[in-house]
Amino acid sequence: MEIVSSNPYLTELMAWAQQKAAEFVMTGIRSGPINQGDGGKWYGPSGRFSNRSRVRRRPDRPWATPRDYIPSYWAGYHDRTAFYIRDFVHQAAGAEYLGYREENYHMLRCFVEGACAETGWYAPWSLNFDGTVYYMDTPNHRRFVRELTAQYELVEAICRLYFLSGDCRYLEGKMTDFAERILGSFTVRQDGVVFPARNGVPEGRGSIWRGGASYNESGVRLAEAGDSIAALYQALRSYAGLMDMQGAPAKASAYAKRAQTLRDYFNDEWSIPPEGDGYVFGLDRKGKKYWRWCKSAKGITGAETCFFMPMKLLTKPGSRNDRLLDEIHRLAGDPDTSMENIESYTYLPQVFFPYHQAERAWSWMKYIGDRRFQPHVHQGQGLNEAYPELSFTMVACAVEGLAGFSANVQNGEVASCPCLPREVSELAIRSMRVGEYLIDLHVSAQAMAALVNNSARPLHWRCAFAGRYPHFVIGEKQVDACFETVNGVVRSFVEVLVPPGDGANIRAVM
Repeated sequence: MEIVSSNPYLTELMAWAQQKAAEFVMTGIRSGPINQGDGGKWYGPSGRFSNRSRVRRRPDRPWATPRDYIPSYWAGYHDRTAFYIRDFVHQAAGAEYLGYREENYHMLRCFVEGACAETGWYAPWSLNFDGTVYYMDTPNHRRFVRELTAQYELVEAICRLYFLSGDCRYLEGKMTDFAERILGSFTVRQDGVVFPARNGVPEGRGSIWRGGASYNESGVRLAEAGDSIAALYQALRSYAGLMDMQGAPAKASAYAKRAQTLRDYFNDEWSIPPEGDGYVFGLDRKGKKYWRWCKSAKGITGAETCFFMPMKLLTKPGSRNDRLLDEIHRLAGDPDTSMENIESYTYLPQVFFPYHQAERAWSWMKYIGDRRFQPHVHQGQGLNEAYPELSFTMVACAVEGLAGFSANVQNGEVASCPCLPREVSELAIRSMRVGEYLIDLHVSAQAMAALVNNSARPLHWRCAFAGRYPHFVIGEKQVDACFETVNGVVRSFVEVLVPPGDGANIRAVM
C-alpha cells in the first residue's frame, strides 16, 4: 500500500509509518526470548510482582526458554517481549490496512483463548510473542493486571476486524462465546463490585492489579469511568451490527437496545455534573463525582477517560458535546494539564475525526509526527518512534480519518467521506487490500473522489462528502444526492456499483 498526498509532510509521515510498522512485525522469526522486559529483567510465575526485586532473574528456567513466535507484531513498550490488549486493539485497524491480517487474527485469538474462569474471564493483559501469558503482568491467576475498558475493546475488535477482512475465523465459537460472555455475565458481575445499586455500569475495585475502571492509570482511581462505559457502549453497538449481518435479528435488536439504553442513561443521568454543563467522567469508591480534568503530583485525572466518551460516540452530538471537544483540545495542549506519554496523544485524532473537525485532528497528527524522534518518557523505550502505536495509528488516521474510509467486506461494500484539513487538498491511497479486494482511492478537498476496483468481484461504493450538495456527477451523468446526518454532521452521498477492473469518478456539485 502507498499513501501519498499533495502535502509533502503527510506523504513523508505515511512513508515513515509504514516502514516503521514493518519493523515491529515478529512473523517469520523462528524463535526468540519471552518474559523479558524493563532493562533486561526476567519475570516468572511468582506470587509477587517480580519487578520489585533487585535481583536479575537468570534466564535458565522453562518460562524463560526461547520459543517459536506466532504471527504477531509488537504492541507495547519496545523493551518488553510482549503485546498488550490496549495497544493491540488500537493498532489493529492500521495493521489490517498494512496487510497484517494473520497477525491480527492470531493475536486476538490468543487473547480470547486466555480468558478463563480462574481470572474471572478477563483476557490476559499481555502475551509473549509465542502467545503465552507474559508473567510480568500476570504472575498468577490471583494477581494480574486487569482493566475493564480493554475487555470491551476486544469485543469491538472482533467485530471491526471481521468487517474489514471478511475473515470468517472471527465468527468462530470461541470468538462469539467470549464476546457474549463479556457483554453478558462478566458485565453483570462487575456491576456491583463497589456500589450496592446496580445501574448497568461495570465497576473497578481500584488499581490495575485489583481491577481498573479506566485506562487513565494516574491521578484518582475511579470505580466507574467514562471510558469503560464508552467501550461497553461501542462493543454492544458493534456486536449488534455483527449479529444483524449474521441473520440473528432478535440478538441484534437486544444488543442494540442495551446500547441505546446505556447511552441514554449516561447522557441524561450518569454524566450530569453537580454544577456547570460539562460531563462527569468518573466516580471514586466513595461515590464522589469527577468532571474537571486536572493534573497533580499524582498524575492526571481525566485525559483518556474523557477522550473515549466522544471517540466511542457515547456522547450525543450537540452543544454540550461540542464544549467537551473544545475542552479536550484545549487541555491536551496546555502544559499545565497535558499528558507526558506520547501514547495518550495517539487517541486525539480519532476523537475529532468523527465530528468532522479536520483541523484539530490534523493538528494532533502533526503533533505526533513532530515528536516521533524525541526521547520517550519511558527511558527504556528509546525514542517515541519506537513505540509501535505511533506508526500503526498514523496509518489508520490517514485511511479512516482523512479519507473517511470504512468497509463491510463480506457484503462487498466500502464507503468514503473525506475529512481533509486546509493543508491537505488531496490524498491518494493506492493498492489498499481489504479482504479479497484491492482498491485505489483518491479524495480531494474539492468534493471529488475516485475509486478503482482492482479485484475480481464487484464493489458497492458509498461516496459521501460533509455538507449539503444537491447533486453528484458520476462520470458525465448528473444524479440527485441523498442526505444523512452522522454524529451531528450533514452528509451528502451517492451509491455506485464499481465492476471488477473498473473505476468510478464522482464529484459533488451545488
